[in-house]
Amino acid sequence: MPTILPLDTDDLVCMGMRFDGGSLREACERNVDIETMILNIVRVFPEDTRLASVFLSWIKVHGNYVIIEKLAKFAARRMKDSGNDLPWLSMTAAWAVECGYHKWRRLATSVTKPTYLYPRMMSEGAITLKGIVPWLESLGFRIPEHSIRIREEDVTPPENLVRYNLQYRNRYLFGPSWRADIITAMQRGITAPAQISRVVGCSYEPAYRVSREYRMVRALWDGEEKDVFSATAPRIRGDGNTIPGGRSPSPSPACGRR
Repeated sequence: MPTILPLDTDDLVCMGMRFDGGSLREACERNVDIETMILNIVRVFPEDTRLASVFLSWIKVHGNYVIIEKLAKFAARRMKDSGNDLPWLSMTAAWAVECGYHKWRRLATSVTKPTYLYPRMMSEGAITLKGIVPWLESLGFRIPEHSIRIREEDVTPPENLVRYNLQYRNRYLFGPSWRADIITAMQRGITAPAQISRVVGCSYEPAYRVSREYRMVRALWDGEEKDVFSATAPRIRGDGNTIPGGRSPSPSPACGRR
């Protein structure tokens, strides 16, 4: 399982958040895991509310390409190791559900006591004047209405992110799944199933099965390279269908975006 690392601006840029001076092409030369980054980001929400707003904007644009099973597994391990809950992951999940990404619902759990993103007295005063965020109130969060800024222009759009972020691109092609991340690991040069399992964070069985399937298809692909890449040969899409005439598919929009 990937190690929880300190936040780095280039890691945020590679994930698809826009910050001054950050080059997407250069940032994505490193290997950044989306679920590990999510856990890194939510832990600093109260200390960096601007990052919280940018990240929630990222969720609105890219939240459908998070592997929820993987995130839940990593979060459970993180809470077990630290002995602490992850309330801001619950808040993030509630926002994702609000955006239409209903698979996040399993992570949108209630907190055990009233939880504030901003100082308590300031928050209560603002709530009196402006009201409370309704989709968070039922979970126990006390956050003033209109205090979280959501701006999609703070986020790299999918058509740009797929060009440089290999992990995101494979999720766009194969769906947000262990299979997509296993293929990403293999494309980065990791071939042994046991090592793939450690790097990706999955169990051994899917690492072994998918790596064997991928090697079989790669062998077939490489053996027919001249025909496959000809102008008239069909290309295989991520959904398994073919596209006549060798044209590449255009990405489909994220589901549930509002």
